[in-house]
Amino acid sequence: MQEFINEKFHDAEIYCIKKNKNSLELYLSLINKIDKVITFVNPVFWELTSFEQQNIIFEFSTFDGKKIPGFLLEEYPELNNFKMSSYQISYLDSSIGLRGIIVYELLEIKN
Repeated sequence: MQEFINEKFHDAEIYCIKKNKNSLELYLSLINKIDKVITFVNPVFWELTSFEQQNIIFEFSTFDGKKIPGFLLEEYPELNNFKMSSYQISYLDSSIGLRGIIVYELLEIKN
């Protein structure tokens, strides 16, 4: 799934963030003009930079709580609280604008 996510969302623009009671949603507009919504179900933690005029995804990565890469643990020490957990972690690296991490139970991608 990791390669699919990176390939699918590279250079996509995040044009909206929405927080509901049980989810955190990122609305994306892709280069080919197909809109997608990435929903993080039951988010328990996130650290995101400010939302800017443009928010372009360079890399969108997901990791199991049991396999958090060292570079993420260094950049986001709070992730140590989720090591060896059943949570998933998404890392959003941007070309410009919004970037950060989200810790959640389930990821859904919808049209």
